[in-house]
Amino acid sequence: MNAEALPAGQLACLLYDAADGLCADVAAVMLIDRHGHFLHQPAFRRLIAAGSSITTGQPLAVIRWTAAIHALEAGQLPASGSEQAILRIAASLGDPAIPVHLRTVLGNLDTRNITLVATAITTANG
Repeated sequence: MNAEALPAGQLACLLYDAADGLCADVAAVMLIDRHGHFLHQPAFRRLIAAGSSITTGQPLAVIRWTAAIHALEAGQLPASGSEQAILRIAASLGDPAIPVHLRTVLGNLDTRNITLVATAITTANG
């Protein structure tokens, strides 16, 4: 399965399926999905690993968060300041090894995006 070829809605479903049961992972996927930018970007889609569950054989997809942050920092993932902030927050939720400096990223967000982040944080908290 190729994440780049899937419709964004189907890809989002596969990401949610893989995150199911892990509140922070669901929150990270939800933030990326509801933000509406990254799942439509070919450069971001290349950072998604798609395949099948080893237990059920069902298709799944996961965002390689560390690779996404590296691509962002290397200029290989075009994004505005607010898009970068959303990705950094989502990556921090999706991978506990990725820090985010809220003071730095929150100043770039409008009301809609702040609401998305607040919802994601609430979701991550269970």
